[in-house]
Formats: sequence, structure tokens, C-alpha cells
Amino acid sequence: MNATAALAAALLLLAVSASTPERVSGIADPADTGPADLIVRNAKVVTVDATFSIAGAIAMKEGRIVAVGSDTEVMKWKGPGTRVVDAGGKVVLPGLYDSHSHPVGAALSEAGTPLPNLKSITEVKAYIRKMAATTPPGRWIVIRFAFPTRLAEARFPTKAELDEVSPNHPVLYHAGPAGIANSVALRVSGVTRDTPNPPAGQVVKDPKTGEPTGMLRNAYGVLKGVPSGSEDITPVAQREAVKKLFRLYNENGLTSVADRNASRSDLDLYLGLLKAGELTVRLNVARSFNPIGTRDEIVRRLDDLPGKDGRGGPTGAGDEWIRIGPIKMFLDGGMLNGSAYMREPWPPGETYQVTENDYRGLLFIPPDQLKVVVEEAARRKWQVTAHTAGEGAMDVLLDAYEFVNRLTPIRDLRFCITHANFPSQNNLERCRALGVCADIQPAWLWKDGHTLLKVLGPGRMRWFQPYKSWLNYTTIGGGSDHMLRFDPLDSTNPWSPWLGIWVTLTRKLERGGVLQPGEALTREQALRLYTINNAYLHHEEKEKGSLEPGKLADLILVDRDVLTCPVDDIRDTKVLLTVLGGKVVYERK
Repeated sequence: MNATAALAAALLLLAVSASTPERVSGIADPADTGPADLIVRNAKVVTVDATFSIAGAIAMKEGRIVAVGSDTEVMKWKGPGTRVVDAGGKVVLPGLYDSHSHPVGAALSEAGTPLPNLKSITEVKAYIRKMAATTPPGRWIVIRFAFPTRLAEARFPTKAELDEVSPNHPVLYHAGPAGIANSVALRVSGVTRDTPNPPAGQVVKDPKTGEPTGMLRNAYGVLKGVPSGSEDITPVAQREAVKKLFRLYNENGLTSVADRNASRSDLDLYLGLLKAGELTVRLNVARSFNPIGTRDEIVRRLDDLPGKDGRGGPTGAGDEWIRIGPIKMFLDGGMLNGSAYMREPWPPGETYQVTENDYRGLLFIPPDQLKVVVEEAARRKWQVTAHTAGEGAMDVLLDAYEFVNRLTPIRDLRFCITHANFPSQNNLERCRALGVCADIQPAWLWKDGHTLLKVLGPGRMRWFQPYKSWLNYTTIGGGSDHMLRFDPLDSTNPWSPWLGIWVTLTRKLERGGVLQPGEALTREQALRLYTINNAYLHHEEKEKGSLEPGKLADLILVDRDVLTCPVDDIRDTKVLLTVLGGKVVYERK
């Protein structure tokens, strides 16, 4: 047995035999394994262990934590080559974990033309007018992932407004599954009153005239010639963009990230960074999965996911750097564009240009088809999650989970619900019975809660992201759904974990007010949301998420005491030091 293997075995025994840092400190003997590589002392070490214990120092060796306890106990691990960091009494936390990001897309989004950050319809019109002045007539102008909930007017622009500023160019205002096209775009694409709705989509028609309004819900396929938006970027440039984003993640305290919809090429990019020694975050990779087809096609697709190298699945494949997570499906549309599948109809109004009285949103996977996919995935020990924005979609997903559980028990697989914006009392109880977890995006409450409250009213918004109620029934983890731009606060969507933590504590809305303050979390719960809870969601709680001997040495040193400082100071927390596997990957100058 080599030295590294011996150390790992010793640490595992220590972790199993001791439940608190003090007991471990009393057992561990550095003479058995040699001195630590790194010690952080004179600190307030918030372990986030089972009792949320606080220690004074922490020691790391060969990528693992070897001791947590008092300065006197931990300094026994100091040797001639040990780096010792004096924390000056500041707080040490486990490295933070984002349960939902799209790193490759986000990293490449700023590789070409700068993306506009539009905050009003006035700015939208000015941008399109500017683009029209320099774009050859007939060429498309596309604005991507611009959610109407975040505009000052809290609504989509109309077809007439797009026509006004761009009478000679086809224009698409894209907001995820739903978007608005101008008259030129409809004309060059041959979209008329006779154009049929695509499967699980809608070409919205004026109820009086029957003419297309320009609103397209999961129906972009009717448009012709829309550019993909992907830049002609070399593989080397792609790698550099992703590395840059990961360094920014480190700077903000993230040491683990879940890519919530990865292609095989995304996975290969990560594996390449790992092989080159250039990876500065740990990754849990959800595999993008097409759920449509016969049972035989679904089976073949699942069996092909691991690939010839076996690195692509099933859930749990990989190592502590890159591990395969669930398969990921898209069950419904989105909250931020009015296409989430709801239990009750969306109210008619200008925000989402809803004209029907019975429009409930979009369901992309028929319920019986969903059951087939979930059943075959469970038989192969795949964890499952689905983009599930509306409460109606959550009903359908839990129906499928319950059906499959009667055939193949799923509790140990920790099936998940992605977004899960609107649980109900009944659905929380169903989640507890099935062991179903959820990954949620607190920044949406901050950014979009005001508009959603206006559209849905306080009664329906009672169940919008009810953090406290969730934790009474099951485990939830905090994420961002980061898609575009690098900036942690101005990106789509904001990915600063400190903003997310602060939102769960205050439930404040960006445009004023507080939504359901009784659903706010305590500081302990909020920190767990971005550490041990996310580790649990991904079957990784034995490896990370808390600062305990035997676990991976992933931690951060921050500039304020997030347990005692004024709550509004938390969102501005600065990271002073980020350690990944016992090595410093970021140090604030």
C-alpha cells in the first residue's frame, strides 16, 4: 500500500469512528501519516457537520482533511513544509456548491458579440433600432434569453413594437421556450393564420382575427433561417472560456458545480481539463436526455449514454472530480416566459400575451411516455430529474415517480425535481414518501417575484419557492441556472451564491417588498442549502459538503461572519481564499 492509499484508509477510519472535530483531534496522530500540507488556524471554522459545530483550525494533507479542532490540537500537524494561514479570526466554510448551472453555454456566451443587458422595452427597441442600422436588410436580429419578467414594463414587447423599430429585418425576441417575432419574421417564414401548431407547441393567433400575434410557444421551428447563435470558436478558445468562468466561480466561493444538462461534448471538455490538470471546480454532470420515442428507443438511448469509455454514466460513474449525475429531461416550459405547465390557467394579460381563458402552459412529455422513461432509467440505476417549472408539471412528474416506485423502488436513487417552483402541501408529502429532492433557484424570487405576484396574485404565490416548508419534508439544494454572461449578479441567471443565500434569508423582491417571510430560512439552513444539501442531492455527502476529517479538503475563507453580521451584508460577502483538494485555487490580493 502506497503512502496516499494508507493516508486515505486512515482518514476513513477516523471519519467513521468520530463524529466531532474534537474527538477526531484526540485520535489522529500526525506521526502516523506525516505533517499536513496546509493548515488554517486562528479561524472560526463552521464545519456544517451534523451538529453544525464550530472549531478553531483545520489541517489538510494530500487533498483530504486530517484534523479539525482547536489551534493547539491542529497545529500538531505542522511540519517544516506545512503552509500555515492565519485567518485572523475570520470564518472558514465548506466550499460552496451550485446545484444547477450550464457552464459551457455560459462561458461561450460572451465569446463573440457582446450581449445586451436590456432592462426595459425602451432599451429593447433602442437596441434593435441600432442593430437594424448596421445589419443588412433581410438578415435576422435575435435577442436571446431576455425574460419579460425582468423588464421595467414587466411584459413582452408586442409584434407592433418590433415592427416599428425594424420594418426591414426579421426579429426574434427569445425568452426561452416562448418568444415574440415581428411581421417580417413571420412573412419570410411563411407563418400565417393557417400554420398549424407544432407538437407540444403553439403559434398564438389573435382570437378575433385569427392572424398570428407573433407569440411563439415552443414553436421556433416554424421560423426559417434563424441563426443558431453559436459562435465559430475553436476548441482551444472554448477551453479557455470555461477555465475563465471556473476561476470566477472560485473567486465567489464555488468549489463544486452541477452541470444540469450536459452533452457528451461538454463532458469531454471537462475530462480534457481534468487530464491537463486545469480543472478548478468539481463537477457533477447531468446527462441531457431525449425522452421521446418507443420503449425500445428509450432503452437503446439509455444503454448508449455511458459511451465506449464508460465515463458517461450511469449515475455515480466517475471520481471526486467529475461524476455523472441524473438524466435530465424538460417536462414543461418556463415561469419567466409564461409557458410553465400550471394546475390552474394563466390569467389573460399583457405580461405573457395570454389571450385564452384556459391556457395552462406547455407540457412537453405525455404522462404515459414519461412513465416509460422513468421506469427504464430506474431499472438501470439512473437518478432522474426533469425541468419542472409549474405546479401542474410537478403533479405529472410525481405521478410518474409514484408509478415507477411500485415497480422499482426509487428512494435510494434520490430522484429530483428541477426548479420545483410551486409545490403544494400534497406534493411535499409525496416527495417525503418517495425520497424525492429538489434543486431550486432563489435568485428567481428576487428577480422575478414582483412580476409573478402581479400576474398570479398572492393566493397562488403562497407556494412560490417555500423554502421552510420544503425542508420540513425533504432535502432541497440551492442553484442558479446560470446560462449567459460572466458577471455573478448581471448574468442570466444571477449565479452569485451569496445572493442566493441572502434571498433565502430575507425573501426580498428586487422591486420592493417581501414575499411570504414565514418561508425564510435560518442562516444554518441557508448555508446547508449550498453545501451539504447539494452534496446529498448528488450522492456525494460522504465526500464533501462539510468540514470533517476524511472528507475532501474543499473550503473557503470569507471576509465577514455570515452567522452574525447584518443580514443584508451577506449578499456582498467577499471570498479571501478558496481551497480545492488542499490546494489554493484563489487568493484575494
